[in-house]
Amino acid sequence: MKTVSINDLQKNTFVRRELDQDHVLYLGQLLEGGVKLPPILVTDDLQVIDGRHRIEAHELLNLTEIRCEVVEVRDEADLIARAFKANVGGPKPPTPEDVEHTVKLLLARGVAQKDIVRMLRLPPGMARHYVGQVKSKLNRARLLQAASSVTDDGLTVAKAAEKHNVDSDKLREVLSGRRNRHKPGIAEIQRTLTRQYKSVGLRNANLCKRLMDKLEDGDVTEKQVISIFDHLDSLQKQSARAVADWRKRFDTLRGKEQTPSQPKDARDAKPAKSGSAFALRKMGLVV
Repeated sequence: MKTVSINDLQKNTFVRRELDQDHVLYLGQLLEGGVKLPPILVTDDLQVIDGRHRIEAHELLNLTEIRCEVVEVRDEADLIARAFKANVGGPKPPTPEDVEHTVKLLLARGVAQKDIVRMLRLPPGMARHYVGQVKSKLNRARLLQAASSVTDDGLTVAKAAEKHNVDSDKLREVLSGRRNRHKPGIAEIQRTLTRQYKSVGLRNANLCKRLMDKLEDGDVTEKQVISIFDHLDSLQKQSARAVADWRKRFDTLRGKEQTPSQPKDARDAKPAKSGSAFALRKMGLVV
């Protein structure tokens, strides 16, 4: 067992589909109360096997180091299986969505169904159920990609079906459905995001203006204004870190490795340490 810098940890593989922020907050409260949490599990090159909620709780309190135990793994598929088994029977067992997510990761790495049963220790019937669900969703995703190749890239149905390895008749059904109903596209999603961020930016700007007015009127002190700016800065970094985590999940599903040119994530910029970390969640200043 040893203590390592949280910034040195590699969190490229995500067995859980998403983190439970309530559980993170609970663990953070335990840490703040002096409770020592069990060490996380890592590989010899500091890839995280188990302990994402504990890591997030440490970061919530601006702690820079965490205790860990080093475990040997053969390959990435073995890492995924060990991470899954480490959570089974624990205080936060995998949800059905987590199981499906893990099966998807293993299938993407070419692991056969019988090996998934062995590696995850799932009953054969349950494994068949999850593998069938995941394969169905993956096939649907390929069909949608093929449809985009037709509508956006100008490929013929036959060429798109061949490129994405899908049935041409099913592709025609998808294209027919697209013509008959409207679904928000990427451009519309981007416009929605822009509106949301502009709205948040305006609210924060108005808050800062009110603070400056209160400072001039003598209703608040410089120290209090600096404290609010520090809170905003910390919230922005938490938001950036959350987006970076989802990007890593996306890269993991695609089987990509993080390249040296990519930043590790928003943790490289250390959050401000003013005030209790839990006060940030009570401010109502969502960025």
